[in-house]
Amino acid sequence: MIKAAFFDIDGTSYQNDIHDSPESTKVAFKKLKELGIKISVCTSRSYPELIKLPKHYYELMDAMVCAGGAQIVVDGKLAVAHKIDSEDTKNVIELFHKYNLDYRWTSVNGENHLSTEKEDVKKIFMHFYNMTPTCKPYQGEELVHLLYYCDDPKIKEEITKCCKNSYHLVIGYANEITAKNISKSHGTVECASLFGIQPDEIVAFGDGNNDIDMLQKATIGIAMGNAKQGVKDAADYVTENIENDGLYKACEHFNWFQE
Repeated sequence: MIKAAFFDIDGTSYQNDIHDSPESTKVAFKKLKELGIKISVCTSRSYPELIKLPKHYYELMDAMVCAGGAQIVVDGKLAVAHKIDSEDTKNVIELFHKYNLDYRWTSVNGENHLSTEKEDVKKIFMHFYNMTPTCKPYQGEELVHLLYYCDDPKIKEEITKCCKNSYHLVIGYANEITAKNISKSHGTVECASLFGIQPDEIVAFGDGNNDIDMLQKATIGIAMGNAKQGVKDAADYVTENIENDGLYKACEHFNWFQE
């Protein structure tokens, strides 16, 4: 029996073009919650980057797994924060500066800043998150998450070599670094455990390459119809696009609303 459901945000439960969830998704959230299922987001966004989410996320979610699994927020309070190895952080950021890579850093204390004032980077954040982190130089803070932009495979290989005690998730142009073994899938299991829920009682929904691990390790992994083929291949079930009520229809497919 499913006791916990985890939802990616962008492209899964939230449409970036309208900065809101489809009405059917809001209904699905409410119905799952009424059934006693714990519902949570699981996102690469850091917690401060959720500030512009519609209010139903804050009203309905039992928890928020953020920063690629490195942060878990329960009742508005940071319950879990996994720190990236300090030496890895130092070496990676030196490479960022060497190659003039733009990045966003998130500290264990919840600070969240961009390394740049470039308009093209700000536009990325505005499109997806409807907000832009402030710009502040990194000055040795302990970090839980790094998001950086790079499309050069050789540079990304060099960064991987620096992540000796950290997890480097190479996705494409936007890539992530978290503490060793910390990922979205780890975050779902750790978050569920806070509610006494076992790993085999988890369902996960996603659409991006950074959701693949989460979908593979959930008891039921559901890919949105708008996901890329590699994400669909990793899922147990592929539903319709987010715009076509895919999240709600997946819940109907598994008869969860009948329980």
